[in-house]
Amino acid sequence: MYSRSRLQLRGGAAVGGIVRRLAHSLMKRASLLIGSLVLVAGTSVLANHHGYQPKQAMFKTQKEAEDAASGFGCEGAHRMGSMWMVCSQHDKAGHQDQH
Repeated sequence: MYSRSRLQLRGGAAVGGIVRRLAHSLMKRASLLIGSLVLVAGTSVLANHHGYQPKQAMFKTQKEAEDAASGFGCEGAHRMGSMWMVCSQHDKAGHQDQH
């Protein structure tokens, strides 16, 4: 009987060790996931804070496009379908690299 209770204790200790390792592994993964989410959210907030948001280049009216043209380093506006785009010529807009 002594050896049986000792065996049960050893088995319980082994199970406890497995549970501890599993819990540790889950905590590490949860920490990595939370850290990644914080990093992504922080990067998004910083990108918008520092003006990396794309500028609007298409407008419903010619006047709106002409008023916004100076922000693209040009003047005037040109028609693009039913909309108006900044700059008198499409290739004059300083946003070609952002397409």
